[in-house]
Amino acid sequence: MTGDLRVRIYNVLFGDAILLTIPEVGAGGEEALVHVLIDLGNALAGEAGRDEVFAPVLRNIRDELAGAPLDLYVMTHEHMDHVQGLLFGAQKLGITLEARDVWMTASSEGDAYYADHPEARRKRLLALDAYEGVAAFLALNAVQVPSGIQGLLEINNPRATADCVSHISARGVGGKAPLYIHRGTDVDGRHPFRRTKVRLLAPEADTSIYYGALPPRTAGPLIEGAGLATLDPKAITPPAGVSAGHFFDLVKFRSSGLMANLRTIDKAANNSSVVIELEWNGWRLLFPGDAEEKSWEMMDRNGALRPVHFLKVSHHGSHNGTPRHQIDKVLPEQGDGRDRIAIVSTHEDAYSGVPDQATLNLLASRAELGDTRMLAKGGWFDVLFSADPQASPRLVEGAPD
Repeated sequence: MTGDLRVRIYNVLFGDAILLTIPEVGAGGEEALVHVLIDLGNALAGEAGRDEVFAPVLRNIRDELAGAPLDLYVMTHEHMDHVQGLLFGAQKLGITLEARDVWMTASSEGDAYYADHPEARRKRLLALDAYEGVAAFLALNAVQVPSGIQGLLEINNPRATADCVSHISARGVGGKAPLYIHRGTDVDGRHPFRRTKVRLLAPEADTSIYYGALPPRTAGPLIEGAGLATLDPKAITPPAGVSAGHFFDLVKFRSSGLMANLRTIDKAANNSSVVIELEWNGWRLLFPGDAEEKSWEMMDRNGALRPVHFLKVSHHGSHNGTPRHQIDKVLPEQGDGRDRIAIVSTHEDAYSGVPDQATLNLLASRAELGDTRMLAKGGWFDVLFSADPQASPRLVEGAPD
């Protein structure tokens, strides 16, 4: 075996785009390189979601493929900061990517999936109704929506994601249908790996387990098991220089339970993320999408978590995307003596409380931490793993031409 395994993580601002180049074996036993792209998207709101970042990223991916299709494309979950890039490239840049195989999170199959999982359907419909209530409330009451709330609203917009997900589902070479995957899916024959071992750690087949109780909202149906968190507007006053009307609109939004609804909807989608562990020549690499606490807990209960040498930091460095107990499993304080690398793809002001500095500090105490905020827009980190299993992995920065 010759050559390094390369993980290229692009700076797409607040989003994910990961290109793997893996020395493998071709169908005839010859040495071959396979290319796997995991997600491509970013947020829609503000500086964290500027679309011009997609041009250098997509051109670099196209150049790396040199006219060939991807060997595998993985859509981890249905959030705009993970799905919008391929459709944007096709419509705005004339760059259309195809893949010999496409994996998509199971719940993105839509009606076919929900017919087999009626409880997930019920909770999904309640969540969508709650989303519409949040959007309607903000349209009528909030003159200027704070960027963190606007980011949550746009990332979870089902109308926006539908076209992107449909485009991804049609990326199979020759019209090959995607494989909709969960933890128990048999992926044999639907990936390019012969030397590389692949394990699916999440999501669970029935995504209803990821929907927490939604607090009641000001209009429409209530969701069972929820309590209403309230604030007394008479007990607080607007800060100096802030419009009273705007301030009390936001107080009403928070006290109504709508903010909690939006976060619950967001968590459910994140927890439906495809989580993949790859093992190549003794190196283990973990790609958890945006998995949050409930998904990590299920992976831990299933005994799926093992020490790794590379971690793509989940959910852009949020505290709930990197639970301490589970990090102790994948990045234990005492590893196997070899260096470890973690990469966080993130941006400020896209999402309330993200990234969380305490979380980043914890990760930096366990592994060399690369942060895409250090890179030029459209630039990347390359993490290189040698065919020599005793050699240290290397972290290299790259920039578009």
